[in-house]
Amino acid sequence: MPTKVSTNSAVWEHYQTLGEHYDKERPGYPISAVHEIAARALALRHSSRKVVDVGCGTGIFTRMLAGALDPSLEVFGLEPSSTMIGRAIEATKTIRAIRFVQSPAEHLPFDDRTVGVITAASAAPLFDRTLFYAEAHRILVDTGLLAILQNKRRHETGFFRSFELFLEKFVPGYRTGTCADARGGYSVANFDAELASDNRFSKVMVQKWDWPRTFTTESFEAFALSTIQLKIARAAHGNDIIINELRSILSRHCNASGTIDVTYSAELTTAVRAVQ
Repeated sequence: MPTKVSTNSAVWEHYQTLGEHYDKERPGYPISAVHEIAARALALRHSSRKVVDVGCGTGIFTRMLAGALDPSLEVFGLEPSSTMIGRAIEATKTIRAIRFVQSPAEHLPFDDRTVGVITAASAAPLFDRTLFYAEAHRILVDTGLLAILQNKRRHETGFFRSFELFLEKFVPGYRTGTCADARGGYSVANFDAELASDNRFSKVMVQKWDWPRTFTTESFEAFALSTIQLKIARAAHGNDIIINELRSILSRHCNASGTIDVTYSAELTTAVRAVQ
């Protein structure tokens, strides 16, 4: 059973109703990025064996990371949504033990200087990062690793360009290059600049991997329905208008076999807790 820590973040309530498509069609992450984090974690020379994935959702990245780590490391997945935590537990029953904890990013349920690695995959834009960075600094051991991984659509041309224009038209406040944030709006998340200006962290580094993904029109529609943006667009304009417009874009860009080739850029921002 998950441990529960109270959260008041209304933004995460969106995820209580997005679970139907979430685990099945999310694009995942390039294995090179997962292996990079695992290698960095194993190279750290400190006593803590705890690895904490914050904002873990249904555990997609948590499971990938756990599979790449040494079995001696203790892996936790933290997530404020009870629906997502339930799905994470169900999906992980037959895999290496991961302890899932219902908890917000702004209040991490660990003692001071007890965690070796903190990760956040596609979740950090939704955090109150002022509070999250303070909590990360508090629980990380000296030289402990903070790793933030974010998938970004390569939207210069093709289907993703049309999809971005669709989002700009139908999602109030959305602009290309922005992410849903903790205030319920959209903003640019500059993790590297934030961490570089925070003297509690050092050795800030950014790495990127471009990686392809092929969707069917049906699988991309299912993926889109698992996003906050589409949930908000459907509430603002009606389900039929949004689904019909999305299907029109998909039909214009799919090939003869009904598939669409796209490219994501996975961006990994890492920093270590500075020795005080």
